[in-house]
Amino acid sequence: MTALLASIPLQLIAYELAVRKGINPDVPRNLAKAVTVD
Repeated sequence: MTALLASIPLQLIAYELAVRKGINPDVPRNLAKAVTVD
Protein backbone atom coordinates (compact mmCIF):
# COMPACT_ATOMS: atom_id res chain seq x y z
CA MET A 1 0.00 0.00 0.00
CA THR A 2 2.87 2.35 0.76
CA ALA A 3 4.36 1.91 -2.71
CA LEU A 4 1.00 2.74 -4.27
CA LEU A 5 0.69 5.92 -2.24
CA ALA A 6 4.26 6.92 -3.04
CA SER A 7 3.75 6.50 -6.78
CA ILE A 8 1.05 9.18 -6.98
CA PRO A 9 3.30 12.15 -6.06
CA LEU A 10 6.07 10.75 -8.27
CA GLN A 11 3.71 10.67 -11.25
CA LEU A 12 2.66 14.25 -10.57
CA ILE A 13 6.31 15.31 -10.40
CA ALA A 14 7.04 13.54 -13.69
CA TYR A 15 4.02 15.22 -15.29
CA GLU A 16 5.14 18.65 -14.08
CA LEU A 17 8.67 18.09 -15.37
CA ALA A 18 7.35 17.06 -18.78
CA VAL A 19 5.15 20.14 -19.00
CA ARG A 20 8.03 22.41 -17.99
CA LYS A 21 10.26 20.85 -20.67
CA GLY A 22 7.56 21.43 -23.26
CA ILE A 23 6.88 17.72 -23.76
CA ASN A 24 3.30 16.56 -24.15
CA PRO A 25 2.91 13.61 -21.74
CA ASP A 26 -0.12 12.36 -23.69
CA VAL A 27 2.01 11.62 -26.77
CA PRO A 28 4.80 9.22 -25.75
CA ARG A 29 7.77 8.78 -28.08
CA ASN A 30 8.43 5.47 -29.83
CA LEU A 31 5.03 4.05 -28.95
CA ALA A 32 4.36 3.08 -32.57
CA LYS A 33 7.49 0.93 -32.55
CA ALA A 34 6.47 -0.97 -29.42
CA VAL A 35 2.77 -1.51 -30.13
CA THR A 36 1.35 -3.25 -33.18
CA VAL A 37 -2.30 -2.82 -34.09
CA ASP A 38 -4.10 -5.63 -35.87
